[in-house]
Formats: sequence, C-alpha cells, structure tokens
Amino acid sequence: MSIQLLPATARRRMNSYVVDVTPELARKWLDLARFNRDINDAVVSQYVRQIKEGLWRCTHQGIALTRARVLIDGQHRLLAVIEAGRTVPMTVFVDEPEENFEFIDCGRTRSHLDMMRLSQRNNALSSLHSMTLKAFLAGRFCNTTNWSNAELNREYDHYSLPINFIVDLFQGWKDKKVNDPTVRGFLARAYYSVSHDRIIEFVNRLLHDKGNGSDPVSDYARRLRVYDDRRQNTRYEIYKRGTQAFLAFLQDRNDPGSIDVSYDVFPIPQT
Repeated sequence: MSIQLLPATARRRMNSYVVDVTPELARKWLDLARFNRDINDAVVSQYVRQIKEGLWRCTHQGIALTRARVLIDGQHRLLAVIEAGRTVPMTVFVDEPEENFEFIDCGRTRSHLDMMRLSQRNNALSSLHSMTLKAFLAGRFCNTTNWSNAELNREYDHYSLPINFIVDLFQGWKDKKVNDPTVRGFLARAYYSVSHDRIIEFVNRLLHDKGNGSDPVSDYARRLRVYDDRRQNTRYEIYKRGTQAFLAFLQDRNDPGSIDVSYDVFPIPQT
C-alpha cells in the first residue's frame, strides 16, 4: 500500500539491510572507523538504557558503511550495543559514497518537547511540561539525566497527572525566577502525599509574595529572586530550601531551616 504513495520515478535502493547487530559485530564495524567524532559518554549511556529497558527500536536511522568498508555513521549506537552486551536489530546501509559523511546529521533534531507533543498528539504541551517532568524525576539531588525521547515519553505517561496539575498552577506566570522548574518539580512530587488544596494555596502565596515578609514563604520567594544562576548547586539549594519552606507552611512553623530534608520527603510512586 505504501508503494502506491510513491511517484513513478521512484527508484529502489538495494544497499540497505536489517541486521541483528551483536556486540562482536559492533566491535568489528567500529574497527572500520578511520576517524570519527569524540565519543559522547552521556549519549552512549542513554542508548544503553534504551536497549536494556526494551525501548530500542529499529528505525530507518542506523549504521552506514562506505564502499571502502569505512564506518561513517553509527559509532555511538555500536558502542551502546557493546556496553549493553545485547543484540539489537538495526538498519544497515552499505556501499554509501564516502563524501556523504559531511551531509549526515544535518537535519533539525527533535527536542524532548517535540517528541512529547508527537507522542501525546497534544500541541498544548509546552516547555513547562517537559522541564517540570525532568525536575520531578531528578528529585532532591537535582542530578541532570540525559533522558532519551522514548524514556521521557514513558515517564510522562506514568506521571502526567502531577505534571499537568503543577504546570496549570504556574501557567502564564512571567517571573521565571519564581516559576522555576526545580520549584515545580518538588511540588509535583508532593502531589501524591499532600492535599492538593494546600499545594494550590502555597503556590498562590509564593507567586504573589514580593519577598518582603518574614514568614517562610516570603523568605523563599525573596531567595528565589536573588539567585543569579540555575547551575546544579543552585538547583539543589532551591530544592532544599523550597522543601523546607513548604513543610514549614504545611506545619504552620516559622523555623524552616531546622526541618530535616536529608531524606526523600516526597518520594514518587514507582511504576
């Protein structure tokens, strides 16, 4: 049926194959790479997770070898196969013109948000959703994970309720120092253990507070506005002090600094 979509001038290419790539075969092909990009360990780790978690799919993107048996595309995929120690199917192109090397990977990369919208068939999703989801998953250590699109789509399927709930509360708020992904992240985690009305009350207080008061919410609002960067150490501070301020608010206390947050106060349910 798909062939009927092609014009009469379409020409079949005979140099592509679907191959079950074993770690041994991956090593053999990597030896054919005369020169390639520096290895991005985070990308390899991402591919390894996809393979081990059953998220790897055989697509039209795969491995390319030239007529001279030189590997010109697929280095990171092959390294992932070796590290994962698994056999996966890939599309393999052989006899590619060597000059095609400079035209590979020149298209526009699909962002996490692009893929979430495509997967959910929902163009109303925004960067607030994708960034909140990543902060939600990072937790109190605020470790940045190089998520694959497939992994983030799976996680959004699992946790769309708290993500959408929190994003709706912050939607349209222009002050980005207060409307911060880390803030939204720990509040989304609280969705499972704290009254939603109390979360709404805290967010409304936080968004409209000018930081001039002496209570924990006002103090936190002031701190958010003076942080100059959003590097990991700062994100960790935002998460820690935000959790303390939120707990002080919930418990009607005025000493947030004394509240122990050395453990995962708002764990998320594992699916």
